[in-house]
Amino acid sequence: MPSSTKKYRSALIIIQSILEQLIKAGMEEGIVKSTIYKSVGLKTMIGDKYLEQLITAGYVSVKEEKWGKERTRQKIYINKRGLHRFQWFMKLSSELDI
Repeated sequence: MPSSTKKYRSALIIIQSILEQLIKAGMEEGIVKSTIYKSVGLKTMIGDKYLEQLITAGYVSVKEEKWGKERTRQKIYINKRGLHRFQWFMKLSSELDI
């Protein structure tokens, strides 16, 4: 049987990955939470935790939009502060070889 080794990611790497997905989506486009979680490889509970931290820190914003006739969905948008912090994370990652 092959042994399964899980590689754990630090909080900074997870946050950097979330911000990277938001940058790929574009500042004007935004992205829904489930798409972020899927592309970063996070379970919903963990993704919600990190997303809440990003919202509290002011790196991202959330906007509700109509989706279908009666439903709404939340889209997440990166803002200038989040973009600036992402550049910090990238610099730290490269300097520390993370």
